[in-house]
Amino acid sequence: MDDWTPELRQEAAAEFGRCLEARAAQAGTLQGDDGWPAPDMSLAESYALAPPPWPGNLFPGDWGDFIAQSAEARGCPPDFVGLGLLAAIASRLGNARWGSPWPGWREPPVIWCAVVGLPSAGKSGGLDEAADALATIEAGCNEDWTERQRDYRTQRQAAKERRLAWEQDVAEAVRRGLAPPTEPEGAQEPEPPARRRIFSTDPTIEKAGRLSAENPRGMLLLRDELAGWIGGMDRYGSGNGADRAFWLQAYGGRPWVPDRVKDGAAGVTVAHLAWAILGGIQPDRAASLMLAGDDDGLAARFLYAWPAARKPTRPSKPPPAGRLTDALQRIEALPWEPPEPVVLPFTPAAAAMMQDWREEAARIEGEASGLLLSWIGKLPGFALRLAVVSAHLDWLARPDGTPPPSAVDADAVARACGFLSDYALPMARRLFGEAALPEAERDARRLARWYLRQRPRPTALNAKALRRMAHGPGIGNSSRIEAALTELEAGGWCRPAPARAGDQAGRPRKDWAMHPALRSAGP
Repeated sequence: MDDWTPELRQEAAAEFGRCLEARAAQAGTLQGDDGWPAPDMSLAESYALAPPPWPGNLFPGDWGDFIAQSAEARGCPPDFVGLGLLAAIASRLGNARWGSPWPGWREPPVIWCAVVGLPSAGKSGGLDEAADALATIEAGCNEDWTERQRDYRTQRQAAKERRLAWEQDVAEAVRRGLAPPTEPEGAQEPEPPARRRIFSTDPTIEKAGRLSAENPRGMLLLRDELAGWIGGMDRYGSGNGADRAFWLQAYGGRPWVPDRVKDGAAGVTVAHLAWAILGGIQPDRAASLMLAGDDDGLAARFLYAWPAARKPTRPSKPPPAGRLTDALQRIEALPWEPPEPVVLPFTPAAAAMMQDWREEAARIEGEASGLLLSWIGKLPGFALRLAVVSAHLDWLARPDGTPPPSAVDADAVARACGFLSDYALPMARRLFGEAALPEAERDARRLARWYLRQRPRPTALNAKALRRMAHGPGIGNSSRIEAALTELEAGGWCRPAPARAGDQAGRPRKDWAMHPALRSAGP
């Protein structure tokens, strides 16, 4: 039932209501002999809004067809492939190309994307399209790895010999009372080569900083499950939020200059810390990890895709082989001298559209609250970043040899704003909907849906027994289950059961009797 679309859920809830009405008509009342109230069946419905359709028409050239064909081949919704495409392109543009509508406002095209769905939703398959292309590019960047290691060993040995000769000259000069010679160039051991990297799956912030220093173009964090990344933050530190602070800064392309005593003179300096993020997460984990606790802006920086589950179909034709890999290689070839980015100006028409979008975002802010309000506050920045990516997608849809964009035009801004208004904003409202509810109500809805799936349905529930069940509702601990049952009691689903005869002395077992009508009627 968790895989049902909102339309199927509504039909099921309506059918269940008709069953209850029929039972009431037959028995004369829904309350029964013990005075049960009518249960609130809305607790079994999904609180989430219906997902918007994937806007494939907003992708220039053949990219819309590429997304659709790749999704069909990998057995997943196009949303997952599409967000992977955006994150991959954005990560390789990185610090090489930024955008600026007008002086004083410039941002990197860093995009964070989270694909949301149950384990069977096809998240991994959708992300693999981007992951496979990135792995191919990274392997190609290191084809000279053996040669670079050989050069390093040669230079290291040469430096050793120069230093040895210099030390002998110094010793001879001191023995003769002469001024010692200056250390010659090339007498210091060279830095060992580092493999060129474009993505990582599980770096500590210290390693992520070094990767950024060694790869100034930018990096991509690629996680099959974002829950592990978020849950593992600060596991190596003192729990003071340093990990979250690092990743929040990695979104903006700002300088990163950590000073650690242990680093000595070998500290890391990153002119522009830029990490794109791409990963999957389950809806309940998104609620408990990304959308719970204090609002520090982490959840507000993501674009989300939580499409309705769909049945895999046999592909009608294969996607173009190597299409994304070829595109990423063209981006890698863009001329750029680190560390400062090439900043693309917006045309006058594009800048005017950006101002209109800022005003529209301010209007939408007035209708929002909570985490959604924070997310809406990022809409202008989202538009700028997506416009830079869109301009390059348009270029990548054209033949090789076409000059890369030297400015961001109005068409790119229009596509970016259309994607945000038609897809990203409705999707954020969908994700933040049920997740924004109090934990007890979220758990109550989850428990209600689990209960209706059981055959036969239990006459009573017990929090400790539910927590130990192999295929239970999946709620973290007994106290949360008790709170959920209390919520269901307020909705007329259950009530505390009297103590059972023969219970041992001490703390009594707390069972919850379920509504008789729920046990015997409805789907």
